[in-house]
Amino acid sequence: MEWYYAKKGKREGPVSGAALKSMIASGEIASTDLVWREGMADWKPAAAINDFESAGVVESAGIVAPPGGSQIPQGGVPQPVAGSAYARASAPALNGMAIASMVLGIIGVFGAAILTSVPAIICGHIARRQIRNAEGSEGGEGMALAGLILGYVVTVLSALVIVFIIVRVA
Repeated sequence: MEWYYAKKGKREGPVSGAALKSMIASGEIASTDLVWREGMADWKPAAAINDFESAGVVESAGIVAPPGGSQIPQGGVPQPVAGSAYARASAPALNGMAIASMVLGIIGVFGAAILTSVPAIICGHIARRQIRNAEGSEGGEGMALAGLILGYVVTVLSALVIVFIIVRVA
């Protein structure tokens, strides 16, 4: 049986069950580090697995965790199942400015025009910079981009309407 384990936020392996058990015993892998093998629905802490060599996964090995703590893998096997502990643990927090940008952009489309589209553009640019500087710990790039696009479109359309009115009156 081939096992994968998470170390420093990255998937490692595959290793045999015996090798994984030895790595846990030596402290190279903490009992709180996550492990996975084909057939498991989700990553589990090493301490939750009782038998690394049989085809079945038996709960609770009771292994004492050495210092260092758990590292959730950032990629590889398996793909996170929506709503699973792995998916919840790896999802970055949404950037507040990105949310504000998108909301302001949407409000601008529905009639507030210049009043909210310019702030949507400002918030969108700030959010994209903050997300880029957060190096993966913040999400919301799509929201910020949506707010920017809506803000620019509403601003341009509002400017065209104003020009049209001025030309028509003159």
